[in-house]
Amino acid sequence: MSPRAPVLPPAAGLSPATAAARVVTGAAALAAPCAILTRPDGQADTLAKALNAEGVDTLAFPLLDIAAQADPSALAALDRALRSLPAYALTVFVSPNAVAHALTRLVHLQSLDGRGVARATDACGIAGDLWPAALPVAVVGPGSAQALADAGIAAPRHRVIVPPGGPAARFDSEALLEQLDLTALAGQRVLLVRGDGGRDLLADTLRASGAQVDIVSAYTRRAPAPDAAAWAALEARLASPARCAWVLTSSEAVRHLATLLAARYGTREGLHTPGTPQVLAQILAAACFTSHARIADAARAAGFDRITQCAPGDENLLAALKTWADPIQVKHDDR
Repeated sequence: MSPRAPVLPPAAGLSPATAAARVVTGAAALAAPCAILTRPDGQADTLAKALNAEGVDTLAFPLLDIAAQADPSALAALDRALRSLPAYALTVFVSPNAVAHALTRLVHLQSLDGRGVARATDACGIAGDLWPAALPVAVVGPGSAQALADAGIAAPRHRVIVPPGGPAARFDSEALLEQLDLTALAGQRVLLVRGDGGRDLLADTLRASGAQVDIVSAYTRRAPAPDAAAWAALEARLASPARCAWVLTSSEAVRHLATLLAARYGTREGLHTPGTPQVLAQILAAACFTSHARIADAARAAGFDRITQCAPGDENLLAALKTWADPIQVKHDDR
């Protein structure tokens, strides 16, 4: 799969790009504008490289850990669904992670069933040959559509339904539902592939329209436990909060961040560790860039107040961060 898609199975430890981003490289790095990237390990590498090319330093501080589904009952349900794909009228993937993990599992099952020789790590480009041509796929945004295309599921052979782009684009469950013919799905089976938990709007709306919805989990999301080096790197950068910006791309991840901050520094109402009020204030004083109103709301609830909501897509995040970084880079160059 391309660098924009999750790499499966997850490698042990940090990816090389992520590990490099976590290293504080001295006074020059601390003085340059820094974007704190909070996606799961390995999934912010492309954005990090683009920011680095624009002269913006990056620090990886993952707020979600993603892993392939390992629960036996959840795997059994996923396997039953993947072996019954022709029975469905529509399959919905809620994220690039759902695409990558489910298609990796599909290739693995085909190998076990003797209908292919590919291993689970060879899903790139192969899943398109295994996916029923008559089964349309719906996704919430262009990241998932790209992950499908990387695996060989794309027009003209396959029908992929995705909310339209443009200046007013919204990539969420509500926008996807506007693209679906709910009346035609009444009485039909729909497969919804996601991680553990998540919003129920898609499933509830489809069921209210008369569809029979099977929900399966292809991966798990967990709150990470940053080590001492990660906290030290973060605190060193945020000693100058005006030079730092959080890049927040998941409301769940923001809630994990709020929990981590409360455990380490206390809260604004009940600080419990000597010396932490200043550190917490510096962390919350940094700018935040998000791509959805729900993420902005979560950031506000976590205590951030310098929040910029951009249009969805990494290209829009990159443009907004470059605009934010330009005056800092000028001051840095004038030193």
